[in-house]
Amino acid sequence: MLIAQLNIRCLQKTQWIVGLIIWLLGQQLYPQYYSGSLPYSSNQQNSELSVGIVGVESLVAHDLSNVILDNHGFLDKDGSNLTGSTSSVLYSGNNPLGYQTGNLNTGSKWHQTDTGISLIVSGGFFTMAAITYKDNGTLSRIKVRDEINRYLPNYENKIDDLTQYIPYAATYVLDAFGVKSRHKLLRKTTTMATALALNGIVVHTMKGLIGEERPDGSANNSFPSGHTTTAFMGAHIFHKEYRHLSPYYSVGAYSLATFTGMFRQLNNRHWISDVLMGAGLGISLTELAYFINGEIYKEKGINPIPEPGDKEINERRPSFISSTIGLAGLTKAFDNPESGVSADRGYMLSAEGAYFFNPYIGLGATIQGQSYPIRFSLEALDAIRDQGYEPVFQALGSTNLMAGPYFQYGFGKHIIGGKWVAGSLSGSDTRLNLRELDVEVIDPDFELLYAEYFPETTFAWSTGFYYKYRIGKITALGIYGQYTDSDLKFTQLLLEDLESGNPVYVEGDPLRKTFNSWSAGLSLSVLLW
Repeated sequence: MLIAQLNIRCLQKTQWIVGLIIWLLGQQLYPQYYSGSLPYSSNQQNSELSVGIVGVESLVAHDLSNVILDNHGFLDKDGSNLTGSTSSVLYSGNNPLGYQTGNLNTGSKWHQTDTGISLIVSGGFFTMAAITYKDNGTLSRIKVRDEINRYLPNYENKIDDLTQYIPYAATYVLDAFGVKSRHKLLRKTTTMATALALNGIVVHTMKGLIGEERPDGSANNSFPSGHTTTAFMGAHIFHKEYRHLSPYYSVGAYSLATFTGMFRQLNNRHWISDVLMGAGLGISLTELAYFINGEIYKEKGINPIPEPGDKEINERRPSFISSTIGLAGLTKAFDNPESGVSADRGYMLSAEGAYFFNPYIGLGATIQGQSYPIRFSLEALDAIRDQGYEPVFQALGSTNLMAGPYFQYGFGKHIIGGKWVAGSLSGSDTRLNLRELDVEVIDPDFELLYAEYFPETTFAWSTGFYYKYRIGKITALGIYGQYTDSDLKFTQLLLEDLESGNPVYVEGDPLRKTFNSWSAGLSLSVLLW
């Protein structure tokens, strides 16, 4: 208990330190949003000529062919001072016209900049890590681990040892094929080296101070996940170097990092709180590395490239990929009078995508995971407790894989649509265990199987609607609702009696249950214009 309290205190202190680092980093990256504008004055004779707000890195090379440079700074062709232009850095390479590089100040708030959004996202990961860093409750790390082990109890795959490094290698492969990144090779390499050095220092220091035991009990260095930190660091570097080419570079890199984090949990090497903290550290430490190297290199080592997001939106084919989370419920409660158990409400997670042939009709697919907590009837619960046992619940779950037509209509930033999909529904084996009342430690070795259900894969169809609002050129937030129709057939194994403390099981009658469900919740979409 004392060790657990010390771990929590160390975590809380660490999170305060990380939060302070983010605040200081934001203050250094964008001081104008904290203490007023900070002008960059020309080092020529006219030192009062303000040509911009100094930031961290050059993000864009704008064509200023109507601008010439004299001994006193920037002048328009008519000889008047060029004022009101703001720039991150002045590009001073072989550029006789004094090309300006950096984000033009269009009135964006700090939280609307790429760095600001990145720090906010990393802060969100830190918050979720704190929320899940507990042993009890719906969002506890124990609950999440148990759900994973339930579906994939003996999973082992070391692919995550490789995937964490792919974005780093990819930057050099793209260089070899002539794909231009934001920064030249030397600056990009030293930025990576700085980021990885920060990774090693921060992550290993936290691991040593907190000493969290891994889920598999192999070591006391679980928090945070080093693999996940490295993976999201590589993804964020890839995003910062190539997002000007296409948003899909970023989508692919972050998807790969998420894949790495998921496999750290599937392999039972990390808790979800470890992975969430690692994701936040990977993004925020990368921003710190770019800031440090921006201070060192200044305007050197920058490739003049076009402003990201200049691509026209093609609304003729509004394809998308999205993820959803929502509440779910069975229209008719699953119940079994023989064992006194039932389930009706739970949650659903899904990922889906659709390719549109025209603005209105497309073909898509979805994969959905549903979970419905099990409840005992009061009569069954009293009977079990009278014999000195407490029931241990395991949720009734299913995985749906479906495909079919999608329909949608867009107007302005609004998108409304619907779908009709069909495919398979596979239920997960569900166990109901009993634990002796005087045993406080939750350990499967102290539990007795009460009932187990073995569902068969069956046909299912689903229909639904969605509304999305574009918050950016390629991102949208929305709501959805859907109905799924299916029947599940179960075989079951039931505890009949205890003879001298030894359980006696019988095979129960096959069950065929209506498994129709509804779901409603939120969605996050990436629009593939």
